[in-house]
Amino acid sequence: MRAPVIFIGAAAVVVAAAGCSTATPAPEASSPVARGRAYYTTCQGCHGNAGEGFAGMKAPRLAGLPPSYVAEQLLLYRKDLRGGPADFQGVQMNGRAKALPDEQALQDVAAYIATLPPPPAQVAAAKGGAGAALYESCAACHGARGEGNAELGAPPLAGTDADYLARQLRNFRKGIRGREGDEKGRQMAAAAAVLPDEAAIDAVAAHASALR
Repeated sequence: MRAPVIFIGAAAVVVAAAGCSTATPAPEASSPVARGRAYYTTCQGCHGNAGEGFAGMKAPRLAGLPPSYVAEQLLLYRKDLRGGPADFQGVQMNGRAKALPDEQALQDVAAYIATLPPPPAQVAAAKGGAGAALYESCAACHGARGEGNAELGAPPLAGTDADYLARQLRNFRKGIRGREGDEKGRQMAAAAAVLPDEAAIDAVAAHASALR
């Protein structure tokens, strides 16, 4: 796993049901963060008021993600390069991203999310084990502590819901993510393909989630 993991499916801004095509009107606000705050009100139902995520809704944490990564994932949803019928949770995001009036709105939402403080650490990563060994090849991009690397386009993984991480790895392996036109996603599809089996996916996801 040498390439950035592109998890956001959450990660990006989710609400409402799939296929929503009604444009969200641009808010009357003077700054990107203020406009993004107004747009984000439609995301709170799934991702939480503070971007903390909601495992029960399969919605990942957004707080702590680099704004460039959030905007990129929203654009992929908008272009149908993420989500779609094979991605039951992700397809909802296609409608939400398209409901934003333009690409500036994507940047505004990302700018607001960047102001949300990440949730406090609660658990520590387990020492050793299969997940730790598998994660060693991920650390080059995502960091030894799962802190991510914005310059590489690799999001932080530490503290992200393990079920979400595992689901995204499976989507990469199946070609549901990492389609033509998503260069970073294609790198991740190749990286996920080297994981030997389902147990390995679950183990590395659990380890990455527990990193602090």
